[in-house]
Amino acid sequence: MDPIDAFAAAFTYPVALLRAVTGANVASLTARGIPATYARELTDLAPIYTRGHLAAALEENGHGLATIQIIEKLARRLPTGARHTFRLTLARMVGDVDHIHAAGRALLPATPPPKTGARITRRKNHVWSVTFTGPAATIAQLYDPFKHTRDPATALRDTITRGGVRTVLRPLVVIPLHHTTKVLDGTKDETTFCCSDGVIRTSTHIANMELDETWGFALTHPVAGPVDLVRTQRFANTKQRILATVDNPTCAWDGCTTPADECQIHHLVAWHHGGHTTSSNLATCCAYHNGVNDDNPNAPPRYGHLTRHNGKVTRVYH
Repeated sequence: MDPIDAFAAAFTYPVALLRAVTGANVASLTARGIPATYARELTDLAPIYTRGHLAAALEENGHGLATIQIIEKLARRLPTGARHTFRLTLARMVGDVDHIHAAGRALLPATPPPKTGARITRRKNHVWSVTFTGPAATIAQLYDPFKHTRDPATALRDTITRGGVRTVLRPLVVIPLHHTTKVLDGTKDETTFCCSDGVIRTSTHIANMELDETWGFALTHPVAGPVDLVRTQRFANTKQRILATVDNPTCAWDGCTTPADECQIHHLVAWHHGGHTTSSNLATCCAYHNGVNDDNPNAPPRYGHLTRHNGKVTRVYH
């Protein structure tokens, strides 16, 4: 078999691969050149997905290795006794990996919200920790004064002793652009547009036509996503971060609640794969999900990757 065909077959017909792995251990697989991470995963999956009705359903519906990985990731959120039925239910479904992932998430029981309260951890080295659980707005207000300090405990104490914590909100007005508005140039300080009435205008001109120039205005496009940010003062290098925050106030990875202020700016198409630092190619992404994102479009999918679809950032597996 051609090496490329053999490589593709391992992902397209995973049950056959897992049957071949059955009985092997990590050491024997790594000795044959398989990286330890893959070897451990294959030896974990083999005894589960090569048996009876589950294996038959996977083969009958043409599910690939990426789908098995998603099913198992979701199944491990359940108690051990409920996992087999869950796996079998998804294996019997017809659809690509995105469809199976969405169906699996819908089948998972809702996670009950944690109880409000405080927990203190007292250590022998006299360095203690306090964990607060409460309404999102309250915790965000408490966290804001010290999130970028080297000594957060002292910063919080000083803030409280000075009379309390105050949150300052800086609203941005989002101006949706018309579908026919064409971006002409976004490389300079301002983006220029050819508007639907045939007139060429800058971002500031568009904003000043209807809104008070002392505000901040984010311009968005229904397909391209964030385009430009306009305000009375220039934002320099922070402009694209603010636009990414307007587009995704939290990490764009589905289910992640890391706020944009603590996220990295992620290139949807990686720089080393030809992506550019334009707002439509940027999204907020926490450090963990930025690290596991499948940047290489030619590599087999593992965790999925962020992309922009119909103006919104979403995670896909192909």
